[in-house]
Amino acid sequence: MNSTISYLYSRQNLGIKLGLENTYALSECAGSPHESLPCVQVVGTNGKGSTSAILANILRAEGYKVGLSTSPHLFHITERLRINGQPIPISVIDKFIQLFKSDIEEIGSSFFEIITVMGLWYFANEKVDIAIMETGLGGRLDSVTVCNPFVTLVTSISLDHTEILGDTISQIAFEKAGAFKPQVPVLAVRQTEDAEIVLERQARLKSTEIEWIDHLLDESIEVNLHGIHQRKNATLALESLKYLPFPLRHDAMISGLKTVVWPGRFQMLKSQPDIIFDVAHNSSGFTSFIEEFSKKNRSGSNYLIISLQSRKNIQDIVPLLEQNFDTIICTETGHSRQLEAIQIAEYFSNPVVINTDPVSAIQTVVEQLNPFDSLAILGTHYIGEAIHKYFELSFDTL
Repeated sequence: MNSTISYLYSRQNLGIKLGLENTYALSECAGSPHESLPCVQVVGTNGKGSTSAILANILRAEGYKVGLSTSPHLFHITERLRINGQPIPISVIDKFIQLFKSDIEEIGSSFFEIITVMGLWYFANEKVDIAIMETGLGGRLDSVTVCNPFVTLVTSISLDHTEILGDTISQIAFEKAGAFKPQVPVLAVRQTEDAEIVLERQARLKSTEIEWIDHLLDESIEVNLHGIHQRKNATLALESLKYLPFPLRHDAMISGLKTVVWPGRFQMLKSQPDIIFDVAHNSSGFTSFIEEFSKKNRSGSNYLIISLQSRKNIQDIVPLLEQNFDTIICTETGHSRQLEAIQIAEYFSNPVVINTDPVSAIQTVVEQLNPFDSLAILGTHYIGEAIHKYFELSFDTL
C-alpha cells in the first residue's frame, strides 16, 4: 500500500470527529476552497450517493466538468473523489499530504476531515464547473457542511447511526437539517411526518425554505439504476437543476439518467444465475432491495450473503429476509468496525451458514448455483473488496 494512503488510514484511529472547527482550519491552510467552490450538498440517510451520482452524470452529459465527492468507497480510497467519473490520482493525494501534513498534525484532522478538504482543494485547483458533495454523517456537524452550495438536497431519512445521530427519526432529521444555510434553498423528497415537522422548523430557523417533491419521473424516462427508490432519487436530482446557474438541454438530462452508473446499488454482477451486489445496510435499504428483488419471478433457490458493520440493528427486517431467501450465509469483511458473523447469525430465527471469509463464502455459493438460482450479496460497502477480488471487478471509472 502506498505510504500516503497508509498515513490517511492511520488517521482513522482518531475515530469519528463531529464538528466543523478542524475542517474550517484545514481548509484555510489549503486556501479556503470551501468559500468559493460552486457546489451542491446532498444530505439524508439512504440515496445520497445515488442522487449525487445521478446529478453529476446529468451535468457531465451536458459537457460540464463535474467533481463528485462520496463515501465510503467500495475498494480503493480514490473512488471517493472523482472528476467526470475518474478517480483522483494517487499523485494528487501524495501532493496534498506533502503540502499539508504539518497542518494536519497540528490541527489533529481526522480521516474524513482530510478527505473532505482534499476534495474541495482538488476540485478548486482543477477548476470544476460544479462539485456534488455527499454528506458523510448527519449534517449539522459533518465536514461537508463547510461548503456553500447553490442548493441543499435531502434524500430519504430513516434510522441509521443511531448511536451518534439519535435513536428517533426526529433527532436524526434535526442533525440532517443542520446542513441548512440562510438563503440557500432546500429541495427534499417526502419524509415521515415526524421528519417533515423537524425539517420545516429548522428551515424557518435558518431563514430558508423547503420545496417538497411530490411526484416521480414519468415512467417513459429511463433511469439506469433499479428500483422505485432510485426513481425518487433521480427525480430529486433532476428537479435540483433549476437551482443551478447552468443551462442544460433536455437531451442531456435524458442521457444523464439513461447512462448513470453507480456500483453496489442493485448491481447485476451476473445473469442466469442472477448475482446481485447491493450496499443496503439498514432496514430502509434492505426493504428497498427486497421490493426490487421480488419483482422477478424467481423459480430457483435464493441465497443471501450478508455482512454488517457494528451497531447495525436489522431485527425488524429479519422476517422479510427469511421470507425471500432459502439460504442465508453470514460473513465478515475484516474491517475494524465489522459485526462478527456469529453476531449477525444471532439475528435470525432460522438456521444460517457462517463463513467468516467473504471470498470463500462467495465462491462456495457461486459454485453450486443453478441457472435459475439467485445470489444477493448485501450489507456493507466494505464487502466491495471481496467483490473486487472474486469477480475481478473494478469500481474505478463511472
